[in-house]
Amino acid sequence: MPARKDQKGRALHKGEFQRANGRYQYTYTNENHQRCYVYAYTLEELRRKERQIMMSTWSGIERLGEKVTLNILYDKALSLNPGLKESTKASYRQTYDNHVRNEIGRRDIQTILYSDIMGFYNHLLQDKKLGIKTVQHVHTQLETAFRLAIRDGLIVRNPADGCYANIKKLSGKRQRKIRALTLEEQRTFLEYIYGHPVWGRYHSIFQTMVGTGLRVGELAGLRWDDIDLERRFIDVNHTAVYIKRIKGEAKEHISVTSPKTETGKRHVPLIQPVIEALKEEYEIAKSKGFKTVTVDGYTDFVFTQQNGTIYTSMRLDRALVEIVKSFNEEEMAIAEYEHRPPKFLPHISNHMLRHTFCTRLCERDVNIKVIQSIMGHASIQITLDIYAEVSEEKKLAEMDRLANEIDVF
Repeated sequence: MPARKDQKGRALHKGEFQRANGRYQYTYTNENHQRCYVYAYTLEELRRKERQIMMSTWSGIERLGEKVTLNILYDKALSLNPGLKESTKASYRQTYDNHVRNEIGRRDIQTILYSDIMGFYNHLLQDKKLGIKTVQHVHTQLETAFRLAIRDGLIVRNPADGCYANIKKLSGKRQRKIRALTLEEQRTFLEYIYGHPVWGRYHSIFQTMVGTGLRVGELAGLRWDDIDLERRFIDVNHTAVYIKRIKGEAKEHISVTSPKTETGKRHVPLIQPVIEALKEEYEIAKSKGFKTVTVDGYTDFVFTQQNGTIYTSMRLDRALVEIVKSFNEEEMAIAEYEHRPPKFLPHISNHMLRHTFCTRLCERDVNIKVIQSIMGHASIQITLDIYAEVSEEKKLAEMDRLANEIDVF
């Protein structure tokens, strides 16, 4: 049977047809046995669409003729990495969902250009006021999707290639720095919640965090078996992570897993204020009958809520916001009564308390490698950056002291 031809005499493939008005049509049946149609003004354009349909089908992304979005590719790429830890997977998805999914994520993968990615990163930095580190995390997620798109033949080059390096250069390496609490602020904060009728419950928790530098997940997953009061150290060997609910997958839950890197496994020395805080917590646990949940085989957790569940990062961050708000409202009233300027506490987060502990170590010129070991920093550069920042402040303080003590200035 002779092949059907178009108006220019070119042979048409199976499923191709040229209408009377000159438009081309391709008819195919999808995996759900539904008849679908695509149209084009030229034969070249039609066949390009045919190839897209075939590639989508081969890669398991049959979209019934719809566009293949960045969101679709990202979700597929994440599902194709079964070796990824559940906690890491949840963290990656949270970054993507927060900053990409409802914006550039809806775009057809084949329409996204280098200039689009640069514009998007600028939007994150300038309009959403995100730090350059967050943009780096976003970039990592986009790379995941674009690599899969290249391997599946949907695009020939990665539009995000070189974007992060350039945006970092253009932004002048702008990075939102987490500042540590001053020693006065640290003392004020801990003294305020100690014995407080509402916030007193959190004293032992935040004293432990600011006195050990534990990550919030490490603190939340801490068990009594991990604490050696005689030898005065905490054995950090796991972390508790809150896993957000993912559509089509398990409901939200807390998971306990090993640290992300080997440097996360470490012994953290205990100072006396932390030992006292842990004893305080022991009495609280005793009064509740040591009620605690079991998570992934782990139980006997140190810091638990009234019903025995462990704290999440969000719950503790929310408590910190409420504590600071409560303190500042009281301080405003007291300062007004005493006719003096108020001394407010700044916004405090879980990570800020960890950073505060590291800063205290740097201020006392503790050996860099010792600080890295205690903090569990994967890279010595992280420790060096904090140390350098503290050193700059110390230099200024020393010069001010020198100027006050020596008459020649």
